[in-house]
Amino acid sequence: MKINEVIRKYRKEQNLTQEQVANHLGVTAPAVNKWENGISYPDITLLAPLARILNINIDTLLSFKDDLTDIEINQFIKDISGEISSLGYIKTFNKVSNKVKEYPNCYKLILYVAQIMNAYLAMGVETVSEQEKYQKQITAWFEIVTFSNNKELANMAIISLSQEYMNKGEYEKAQKLLDKIPLSGFDKRTTQATLFIKRGEYEEAYEIYEKMLYQYINNVINILMQLISLLCEEKNYEKALKYSELVDKVANNFDLGKYIGASSKLPIYLVLKDKNKSIETLEEIIKGIDSLTCARNSKLYQHMRFKEEDGIEEMEKMIKDSLKVDKELDFLRDNPRFKFLMDKLK
Repeated sequence: MKINEVIRKYRKEQNLTQEQVANHLGVTAPAVNKWENGISYPDITLLAPLARILNINIDTLLSFKDDLTDIEINQFIKDISGEISSLGYIKTFNKVSNKVKEYPNCYKLILYVAQIMNAYLAMGVETVSEQEKYQKQITAWFEIVTFSNNKELANMAIISLSQEYMNKGEYEKAQKLLDKIPLSGFDKRTTQATLFIKRGEYEEAYEIYEKMLYQYINNVINILMQLISLLCEEKNYEKALKYSELVDKVANNFDLGKYIGASSKLPIYLVLKDKNKSIETLEEIIKGIDSLTCARNSKLYQHMRFKEEDGIEEMEKMIKDSLKVDKELDFLRDNPRFKFLMDKLK
């Protein structure tokens, strides 16, 4: 059943007129008529309230088939990453919105486009009012994904939404969302690896343990980065630098490259307004971009299967765009070394 048929069917079951539905949603009756006749689709921000009015859930409302494969989703994400730079943020955003309207129950697509458009928002839209406009749509996308039966996708969306609420100072909303995610339960991977070993399937056991190692090391680094941020908030820069050194050692010892260690130092030097150290660290970051893929060549993870696309070009574009608009870097812009770095990224 297509979405227009679903809307018509359940509206009639609720004994509602098109005008009543329109009044509840703040749209016109002709707009609802177009939805029911398949001429247009309701905006994604209206899906949750529309489902409530019809007394159904999101999955029922979006009951038509999702026919996008993971390969198609990944290719689309790769394409829009490049188009943000070539076409601009707004044109790319409109393309993304149309894609979401075409596949409104493809939660993985919606989550991925929400994440990437959110990451590029500050770089691609200058005025605060425009940013708020696009942020509202991005937030709506995250909200839709929280209804997914795929708990992993739903939890990722909840985390992103919580971060948005925290950025707005809406801490109670953020806490309510986080409370929806249960504490991690039993991790069966160790038991599964043991079973593989008993069967003599050593390659499979190695893959599990290496994936766990890779995951845990990245988690440790993420925690250290959060501690650095917290120490900077408390102006304890000396200790923050020690944690940064630890990040660098962990990343190097576990073959994760130079980029991570350098990126942990930069926020500290920027807060301190240390021009020389800031520029030196930026140089390390730019040189270290290529090392982001060094894990795939490491013997520590030789049984793991990494994605073919490394995203280096997209990472370079994101860094370049970030350097252009990041206000924390304004005190460096007249420096010849900084200008040289900017030219180097072009």
